[in-house]
Amino acid sequence: MRMVVAGVLERGGKVLVGQRSHPAWTAGQWEFPGGKVEAGERQEDALAREWLEELGVRVRVGAEVYRQQVETPLGLVVLLALRVALLADEPEPQALEHRSLAWVVPQELAHLPLLQSNRPIAAALAAQAQ
Repeated sequence: MRMVVAGVLERGGKVLVGQRSHPAWTAGQWEFPGGKVEAGERQEDALAREWLEELGVRVRVGAEVYRQQVETPLGLVVLLALRVALLADEPEPQALEHRSLAWVVPQELAHLPLLQSNRPIAAALAAQAQ
């Protein structure tokens, strides 16, 4: 089964989310940045690679926040959210992946048009923040 990893970066009581620029069925929606785990790749390595490719930053991957099988337009996948910490620099949206980035209080994530698969991550973070 395909696995997708998402990174949760926290700062000052807020979390970082990115607004997708493509593919068309996700454009304009928000997500926790990440991507697919390639064959033979460790989950942590995949997340670090995706953050470097999508946001231009190196991260240290930490504890699990959320794990669940979810149905997506690409089929059933395991979605795994892991905390990340920046090693250097500040995240910048790369045009191919994200239009913009935003820091959002976890309780406000429910008001954003999040990708359907990322809504349970947001709910878990909001519950932890209470």
